[in-house]
Formats: sequence, C-alpha cells, structure tokens
Amino acid sequence: MSTSATIARTVSLALLVFLAGCVNQSVKHVNATRAAHAEREIPQAELLDVNIAVFDPGYTEPVDEDSGIFPQVRKAEAGFIPFRLRETLQSTGHWGPVRVVPSPTTSSELMITGTILESNGRDLKVAVKAVDASGRKWLDKTYEETAASLSYSDVEPSEIDPFQDLYNRIANDLLKSRKSLSSKELRDIRTIAFLRFADDLSPDAFQRYLKENNGDYSVRGLPADGDPNVQRIQAIRERDYRLVDTLDQHYYLFGEQMQAPYDEWRAASYQEAKNLEKVRKEAIGRMVAGAVGVAAGIYGAGQASNSAEAAAAYSGVVGGGYLLKTGIDKFGEKKLHVEALKELGESLSTDLKPRVIELEGKTITLSGSAEAQYQEWRELLRKIYANETGLPPGGAEDGSAKDKDR
Repeated sequence: MSTSATIARTVSLALLVFLAGCVNQSVKHVNATRAAHAEREIPQAELLDVNIAVFDPGYTEPVDEDSGIFPQVRKAEAGFIPFRLRETLQSTGHWGPVRVVPSPTTSSELMITGTILESNGRDLKVAVKAVDASGRKWLDKTYEETAASLSYSDVEPSEIDPFQDLYNRIANDLLKSRKSLSSKELRDIRTIAFLRFADDLSPDAFQRYLKENNGDYSVRGLPADGDPNVQRIQAIRERDYRLVDTLDQHYYLFGEQMQAPYDEWRAASYQEAKNLEKVRKEAIGRMVAGAVGVAAGIYGAGQASNSAEAAAAYSGVVGGGYLLKTGIDKFGEKKLHVEALKELGESLSTDLKPRVIELEGKTITLSGSAEAQYQEWRELLRKIYANETGLPPGGAEDGSAKDKDR
C-alpha cells in the first residue's frame, strides 16, 4: 500500500472514531419503577413518623465557576428534594406523618438525611441515610437517575417528576427495611423515640428508662402509669409537633411554589447539559482526529518519494490542522453554554425568597437560619418543662449518650 493511501486511511479511521464517539443515544422510560403502596390498613401503633431533614447541598464555598453548581439553586434543591421524597412516602400509606424538618433530630422515630452529589436537570445523584430512634440503620446508599428526554418534551410533557424513579426506589428500600422488623420492634422504636425526647428535656427524670450502648438504644424500663412528668412531656411534645407541622407546611408551600420555575430551569438546564456533553465530545473527537491527521501528514511528507505523495501528505496536515482548530473552537462554544447555565441558575434564585412566620410569639425565618431557629425552639421547650416541674433542663439535643451501658 502506498504512503498516500496509508495517510488517507489513517485520517479516515480517525474521523470514524470521532463520529462514532459523537453518537450516544439511549431510551429511558418515565416512572419505570413504581413505589409500592400499602394493600391493607396498618395498625396505628406500627405507623412510624418520618422526619426528612433538609439535604446538605453538597458544595463548599467558594464554588468553582466551572463546576456547574449554582449555590442558590442547590440551596433551593436541598429543600425541594426532601419535599418530593416526602410526597412519595406519604402517598404509599406505609407511614405515619412524614415531615420535612430543618435539621436532624435524635428523637425522630425514623430520621432521613441526605446529600446532593450531582444535580443539573439531566442527572440527579444523592446519598441518603435513614436511622430509627433505636439507632438501627435502615439505609445508607447512593441513588442516581438520568432524566428521560420525554420528561422535558414540548410535544408531550410529562406531569411526573423527571426523577420520580429515584424517589420511588428510596421509598421501596425503606419499605424493605420496615418489613424486616416485627410488630414489637416497630412499637419499641416509637417508645424509644418518646423516651429520647423526654430524656432530652429532662435527663434527671427520664435517663433511667433508657439503655445506650455505642449508639444503640433500648428500653430499660417504663414510667409508672399516670406519672405527671409523662403527661407534661406529652403536652410539650404536642407543642413541638405543632411547630414541626408548621415548618413542614412551609416546605410544602415552598415546593409547590418552586415547582413551576424549577421545572423550567431543569428543562433548560437539561438541554444545556446535553449541549455541553455534545460539545465536549465533538471538541475532543476533532482534536484527536486533527492531531492524528497532522502527525500522519508530517510522517507522510518525510516518507514521500514523489510529488503526488507529498501533496497527499500536505493535505493530511491541512485537514488535520482544520479538525484541530475546530476542536479548539468547540471548547470556546462550551463556555457559551456554561454562561447560559449560570444565567438560568440566577433566574431561578430570584424566585426563591425566604419566608418569615410568627408562632407563639416567636419569629422564625424559614431559610438558612431555620435550623438555628428550631434549635432555639427546642431550648425554649426545655425551659418550659423546667419551669413547670422545677427540674433542671436537659442539654442540647446532640445525640450524646446520657446513660451508658456498663
């Protein structure tokens, strides 16, 4: 085979590799995984209350401008994703009240926490943990989902959340853990949650009823029937539920109001993410093919034995150089798409304002300071109990053990 033919073949193969790399199609179905729903009525005593803490947005300041992370959007998603999970769990009928709360609480019957690892409208990846009041770990898993293009179709838009499959899988995994427990174990979780709440308010009165060993809690004993301290704790817990319900209602309204602008952002971001991936592949492909063409042309020029072969080699260098240049130009185009994503993120953040509510004479800002406000509320509950009983209030709810099993 002649040198010119070898050059032509080399450049052709490079182009084929480049074009093949640009073709990457996949078909996904919307809501392919369904959440399992209860087929019978579950006894009230076995319906665990579920708290879902606002997720960790998954970034640290300062944010790299090329990371594709928009802090205001991520902060909003940190509340929106728990809201969507709340809706999914609540719809199954397997649980008691499901609430979104500002931060984890150790006295929750079932506490769910999470971290956003990736979110760009096309891909969602979250790390999720679930632990019950006894310290038993139900879930510690990373979930990821790629949205189906049909979810953002202008012709036939889907009313289902593009990442509903992810929420359904989490719900099904939680249900699997729940089914592994006996009726007694479920009831014990509820009892332990109450005793941990009481212990947090007044360890002097309630720590004797709990046994703790390396983060695992069990019931050591129960207060006597009619114990006035128990009645006071129950009354204070009802007040706490009212605040938590108010916070949950905020996150519900927040999720409802965020849905429309967020869907628009995700649809645009989805397309921009696809454009970015396409540009990246095309840029790399052209640069690789161009580099191969240039190298083959230079080699051919050195091996040419006549003017025809020299001309073929020269054309290989020119063609490779052109591909190399267009690849570099594609990276410039990528910057335009990144800027478009930034603008989309900023447009969404302008629609998300903090809300302020009044509750029992206290002002609570439901935004970044909601966690601090909730901790202040819990401290107020401790003082209320101390004033009513004359007992010293408990310490901060930090999950520290009050009564070690020796």
